[in-house]
Amino acid sequence: MEFWGVEVKSGQPLKVNLGEGKVLHLSQACLGEIKNTKSSDSVCLYVNVDGKKLVLGTLNSEKLPQQLFDLVFDKDFQISHNWKNGSVFFYGYKADQPIDGPSYPSRI
Repeated sequence: MEFWGVEVKSGQPLKVNLGEGKVLHLSQACLGEIKNTKSSDSVCLYVNVDGKKLVLGTLNSEKLPQQLFDLVFDKDFQISHNWKNGSVFFYGYKADQPIDGPSYPSRI
């Protein structure tokens, strides 16, 4: 396992390349430094996998500045957000992809 963390800047979606035989466990997202302290807008977090853009969650500087996840990605994806006042940081870890066997379900 290896630590993984990225900063996703405002208006700059980030492509995540896993590498051969790797999976990524996405554990947390949090707001970076807040430039406009009076803003309490909701920040939507997005993931784009196979051309499908989905909402991962919503952050708010006053009520929920960070959010925990338990998501595993086994293919490349893109992450982004709609916050105009700063960056969002995503954390997790990369690991070797498990080998299918008696204890793992078959992939379809």
